[in-house]
Amino acid sequence: MPTVHAIHGFIGTGKTTLARQLEDQLLALRLSSDEWMVQLYGPDPDETVFRPGLERVNLLFRHLAERALVLGLNVVLDDGYWTRASRDGLRSWAAGLDVPLRFYALTLPEAEARRRIQARNAQPGSLYIAPETYDLFRQNFEPVQPDEPHE
Repeated sequence: MPTVHAIHGFIGTGKTTLARQLEDQLLALRLSSDEWMVQLYGPDPDETVFRPGLERVNLLFRHLAERALVLGLNVVLDDGYWTRASRDGLRSWAAGLDVPLRFYALTLPEAEARRRIQARNAQPGSLYIAPETYDLFRQNFEPVQPDEPHE
């Protein structure tokens, strides 16, 4: 049965690396919000563009994922799911489609995550994350709680 594989974690924790591994292992459709945002809005979109753009990308991902699941494909969602509400919404969505959801939670010490982000920022085509942006986004991050099923 096709399955949704969703990856939770903050910036720099290795979500995209895991998503690419799952994509290859499962022959799945991988949907990465960072990659789509760069393609649609550039590597460093202003916040007035970023937030509504991300909402549109995530809505599109739901439609693409639903079609892929109907076709019998596994789906890997590389988005982060930073809030409990977003994770609850994802679980509800998958349950409504009657498809299994495997949820992966990644963590990493902050110093290593910042090092990875700095290295990633130097790569062409990556979504740029300034240190100030990391700090700002960190305030909105809610780690997975013990009562949330995850791997």
